[in-house]
Amino acid sequence: MFKWRNLPKGFLMGIVELVPGVSSGTMALLLGIYDQFLGAISRIVSKYYKQALAFLLPLVIGMAIAILTMSSLLNYFLQNHTIPTQWFFMGMVLGVIPMMIRISNVKAEFRIIHFILIFAGIAILFIMSMFNEDALPASNAGMAAGDLLKYFITGALAASMMLLPGISGSLVMLIMGVYPIVIYAINEFTSLNFTVLPILISIGLGIVTGVLLASKIISHFLKNYTYLTYAAIIGLLFGSVFAIYPGLPASGTSWFLSVILFLSGLFISYIFGKQQNKNDMP
Repeated sequence: MFKWRNLPKGFLMGIVELVPGVSSGTMALLLGIYDQFLGAISRIVSKYYKQALAFLLPLVIGMAIAILTMSSLLNYFLQNHTIPTQWFFMGMVLGVIPMMIRISNVKAEFRIIHFILIFAGIAILFIMSMFNEDALPASNAGMAAGDLLKYFITGALAASMMLLPGISGSLVMLIMGVYPIVIYAINEFTSLNFTVLPILISIGLGIVTGVLLASKIISHFLKNYTYLTYAAIIGLLFGSVFAIYPGLPASGTSWFLSVILFLSGLFISYIFGKQQNKNDMP
């Protein structure tokens, strides 16, 4: 029997997954279903698939409703207020770090190897940001075989990361330069423009692949290399700021909006993090 009480939980997970910062994994923690969520995904290809589907399907429907209904709003802000929106995303990402530091028990658990992992994560994303070319407008998104392969790989990576507490799939898409394209494609699809279907199918297949392949791996790392995994996440969160940073605002109004939105993003993520403290980590 499907657990339809999970539908609103899925809707909340879909909303936070749209915004780079708080991950659906973190939201699952806040809702007290993280263990069940990860376990159900890992059992989807086992003899217990019926129970797994009964748990997951309402969550997936709720997430889909959130993504389809909220994408147009995000697309508007990305197209018309790019810099303030990106500053909001930076605030959301940085606001998650205090939560990760707390659950990582840094003072007691971290050794040199953990700090090496943090700096490695920062360095990798800093180098990636140095080689990032200026992105074309999302409406000019390519649909050649190479582009579709990139969307597939990005979808797989994003799905893998969204299962982790602390780092969202949309943040991975933003780092890879695919996030505005995905938001644009979803918005166009809901407006009955089906020419974007190749983009959505490529991303969707990547997400399904990533979820099915990553759930067992992530469970293994969280169980056996918990604090090393947390250290890697912290490094990626810090380093992702370089990939997200859109430049300085060009006017006084833009400066004001960017600072207000940055602080708002920090506050929202920080509050989510404080709420998480009431739940046990897996």
